[in-house]
Amino acid sequence: MNPLLLVEDSDPDAEALMRIAKRLPLPVPVVRVRDGESALDYLYRRGEYASAERPVLILLDLHMPGIGGREVLSRLKADADLRSIPVIIFSSSLDAGDVDGAYADGANSYLFKPDVGPQLQATAEALHAFWFSAARLPHAQESEA
Repeated sequence: MNPLLLVEDSDPDAEALMRIAKRLPLPVPVVRVRDGESALDYLYRRGEYASAERPVLILLDLHMPGIGGREVLSRLKADADLRSIPVIIFSSSLDAGDVDGAYADGANSYLFKPDVGPQLQATAEALHAFWFSAARLPHAQESEA
């Protein structure tokens, strides 16, 4: 089943998102990778991710050590085979340069990552309502089969 790919270097943030995801009626599993290099390995099915399923959606942290979110986004959107995967930047940065740069690099959405708690729950619910109820995702039929 095609997953939602969570690219998040912060363990507390990832754990909070995974807890919320378990409570939402997500129609897909969530797979987490911890950094940009692992995200690229996953997307290009390299190494331990050789049999990885193509994600239907990517939730991508912007500021990570090593290969950052902007680099992952730009490589993904430059690849004809992967560019149709929607990418939601999920960052605690409200810097206009980060927001504008993410959209310039092809992000489908930019969500502010609030602190863990009710605001994070509300943001996750809004993301779920739009991307998994209102929107139609590419390759989603593979998840429904």
